[in-house]
Amino acid sequence: MKFLYSPSGAYLFENLIDLLRNQERHNNLVVDATFNELVKETMLEKAQFERLTDVALLSTSLDLVIQSLDSELKARGVDVDFSSYRKDAQNRLKFAAKEMASLAAAAHEGENQRQVPEPLVTAQGIPFQLTSLRMGSQFNGLYAFAVETATFDLEALQKKYPVEGDWFPVTISENDFLFIVDYSSVMVNLSHLSHDHWARAKSELVEMMNCLRPA
Repeated sequence: MKFLYSPSGAYLFENLIDLLRNQERHNNLVVDATFNELVKETMLEKAQFERLTDVALLSTSLDLVIQSLDSELKARGVDVDFSSYRKDAQNRLKFAAKEMASLAAAAHEGENQRQVPEPLVTAQGIPFQLTSLRMGSQFNGLYAFAVETATFDLEALQKKYPVEGDWFPVTISENDFLFIVDYSSVMVNLSHLSHDHWARAKSELVEMMNCLRPA
């Protein structure tokens, strides 16, 4: 059964179908990045309703994404081998899966768990969605991702921030925060910080998104 994506997930899904149908016209990095973003969106949605380990969260999300894509592509007469995409996502998204599983576990233990979407924001002309995970009155984390095909300019990030890692996903330690940055998304865990840190983290995250560039 096809997974019911959020509006942003549906956009990524349809964009990825187009990329995979016309792969010879596109850079493989763009296909990889879009696939990984769809898996992350799926993990974020699943983490809100199911308490899973990071390994299970990533694995089940990958299964859902691949099954949905495979079904849609075969209906259009296209056969794609997803083994390389799965392997790349398992390697690149393991840190994001750990963060999401940790946030979800904390949220499920409390009351009034809910996802708080912000209005779409624009950075360098690229719209992105900013979402927070919240438990009661405390914000546990922030997650921002481009809703159009885009990638971070790694060189621009390295000039502006103390980037750890040579390729995505990378981490950035800035003030009290640890940001996990992938091709076109950023996550920051606020579980152990006070509510007052949320506004600062949001401001720094939005500023970081200005290093996005059209893919």
